[in-house]
Amino acid sequence: MINQFLVATRNNFKKAFKLSREHDSRLKKRMDENPDDTDYPIAYNRYHVFHLELVTAYNHWKNQGGMQKGDTISLEQLLNMLPKRINKLDLKIQPIHEKGSSRYTQLFPNAHIPFYSGTQDTKISAVKTLSLAIGSELALAPAKIDVDIIYTELLAAKDEQTGTKEHKDIAASSLEKARLRAMTGQYQNVGFFINKFPDDPDSIESLFDATTLTNPEQTMWCGHLDPLENHPTLIRTFAEGDMMRLKSNGDGDLRAFLASTPGGIDSTEINVTAHQETIFDVADFHVTDYSTHRYLTIINKSNDKETRFLVELY
Repeated sequence: MINQFLVATRNNFKKAFKLSREHDSRLKKRMDENPDDTDYPIAYNRYHVFHLELVTAYNHWKNQGGMQKGDTISLEQLLNMLPKRINKLDLKIQPIHEKGSSRYTQLFPNAHIPFYSGTQDTKISAVKTLSLAIGSELALAPAKIDVDIIYTELLAAKDEQTGTKEHKDIAASSLEKARLRAMTGQYQNVGFFINKFPDDPDSIESLFDATTLTNPEQTMWCGHLDPLENHPTLIRTFAEGDMMRLKSNGDGDLRAFLASTPGGIDSTEINVTAHQETIFDVADFHVTDYSTHRYLTIINKSNDKETRFLVELY
């Protein structure tokens, strides 16, 4: 008597969305194929309301999540650039205050360590401390302008990141309510179709995505690529809005395709340079039929360097 739809999708909005998308689509197809059967419109019209509510809530939550992810990356990028920017500032300061002098030591009492070691907040605080240490010294006015610009950028990125988290939490609460209604609606339809097909469980199962319901999906793949190697990586039916992270963990650039055959290249390619990663929507492959284009291909572009790759699905 346990509602397996609720259990299987607990803390997994994406799985709930996929189950709902499949059930709604299969119900609609069965209804259209059997215009004289009055049971299918009852089940479909009742469930479709829950599905639309879930789709709206899921897309809103995902948009908020994407905003937060983008803000997080933006702040991380700024912090990753911080040591290099401080080095450039240092080169402006040293002609005025020689490295090792008392004034230089006042500016950098712990050398550059605070700018690349510690938490996000301590790094941001280190930039503010440097600005205060420069103070109103006229000779260092150009350097202080640069420091204050860096601090303003970091603070804005930090504030934006914190603000979007609150919006995401609100969106998640609405999505959880939609998940409960939709998954309860699917459970209700299981009972409805047991009553309709008590001796034909296959007809019932075909209306639901039993594979996704009963099996946890793999979300991460990694592997080694020889020079110019073509690697058929995974098979999955995607939908527009599904996100993917692709990373090169070596010296070779990567090409990725969502193909119609294993190892195929019949889609727009996604490129990732060596030692870099990108997060993108599968819509960027520009395919028109996700039921046909189900094969992810990854290729090492280098003709003389080995590399490794990582793929993660969101």
